Amino acid sequence: MLFNKIAAGDEMAFRTIYDVYFDRIAAYVFKMSKSEEVSEEIVQDVFMKLWVNRAALLNVEMPQAYLFSIARNKTIDYLRKLAKETNLIALLAENIQHHTNNAEKRIETQELRSLIAKAIAQLSPQKQKVFQLSKYEDLSHDEIARELNLSKSTIKNHLSETTQYLRRNLKITPNSEILFLLILIDLIKKQ
Repeated sequence: MLFNKIAAGDEMAFRTIYDVYFDRIAAYVFKMSKSEEVSEEIVQDVFMKLWVNRAALLNVEMPQAYLFSIARNKTIDYLRKLAKETNLIALLAENIQHHTNNAEKRIETQELRSLIAKAIAQLSPQKQKVFQLSKYEDLSHDEIARELNLSKSTIKNHLSETTQYLRRNLKITPNSEILFLLILIDLIKKQ
C-alpha cells in the first residue's frame, strides 16, 4: 500500500518507509561492507533509487524483499569496485617497486662499471692488455698468448690475478658477486 503511494509521489509514505527500513537495511549492508560510513552511503543510494524509480513500485509485490535486493546489489557493486581499486593499487605499487629496483640496479651497475674501469687503469700495461683482449675483444687464452707472445699459463695467471685484484679493491660482497660477474660478461658485449 505504501509503495503505491510512493509511486504516486507521496513524500510522507516515502518518509515512513525510510524510517521503518533505514536501520535494518544499514545493518544488513554493514554485515557485508564492515564499514558504517559505507553502509550509510549505500542505504542512502537505496532510498535514492527507490524515489527516482518510484513509478516502477506499482508492480512490486514484496516491498521488503525489493528494498533488500537493491541493498544487496548496491553493496556487491561497491565491493567489486573496491576489489578492482585494491588490485589496481597493488599493481601500481608492484610496478613502482619494480621500476625503483631497476633504477637502483642500473645505478649500482653504472657505479660498479666505473669502479672496474678505474681499477683496471691501475694495472700494469700488460695486465690491462690481457684483460682488454679477454673481456672486451673476447679472445681465447691461446689467441691472447699468440698475439702478445706470452705463454698460455701467463695469460691465465694475469686474468686470475686481475680478477682477484678487482674483487679485493672493489670490495665485492657475496651479494654483489653475481653483479660483478655479469658486468664483466657485459663488458665483452659493450666494447
